[in-house]
Amino acid sequence: MIGALSGTVSDISGNRITLDVQGVGYELCCSRASLEKLVQGEEAALIVFTDVKEDSINLYGFEDRLEKQVFLLLTKVNGVGARTASEIISRMDKLELLRVIGAGDVARLQMVKGIGKKTAERIVVELKDRVAEFAVEKGELQGGLSSSLDQPYEDAIQALVALGFSRKVAEQAVAQARAGLSSEHSDSGKIIKEALRFI
Repeated sequence: MIGALSGTVSDISGNRITLDVQGVGYELCCSRASLEKLVQGEEAALIVFTDVKEDSINLYGFEDRLEKQVFLLLTKVNGVGARTASEIISRMDKLELLRVIGAGDVARLQMVKGIGKKTAERIVVELKDRVAEFAVEKGELQGGLSSSLDQPYEDAIQALVALGFSRKVAEQAVAQARAGLSSEHSDSGKIIKEALRFI
């Protein structure tokens, strides 16, 4: 599997690029965020997902690892393939997408071209809990979460910061979430899910 590529951008056509890596041209379908940073004739490094099927192999290029991880989350939804996930991630910023899913905002997802009500609902139902878990995992991987059981709100803040939200935005969202949660909801995952509604 190809996980990353570095080379010269030899062609850009729509959402596809050809990346020349030591004389071999790799065609990649790229997210909007990554396309905005690419210039034909210049060097580029992309995070890559290799989609292998019986009759084809497709490469998808991303701005960074978080964008790829959000893309992979989408592909876990029943009925959402790599092409659809790429379309969604190109139409909506990765952090906005996490917020929308965490908040259960089906209407906002439907604004993405090609995403109907049923698909939008499926994405929310299947990923809402996973988004909070993902935030916690990312925070733990970056060594940001406290081991103290008395600090679930701080853990939630640090997990949101690990996802890419600013500390100030994370603190405000968690404060609003805290006001609406009863004392027994001290699990950081539940706090994150609630906080995403306010970002």
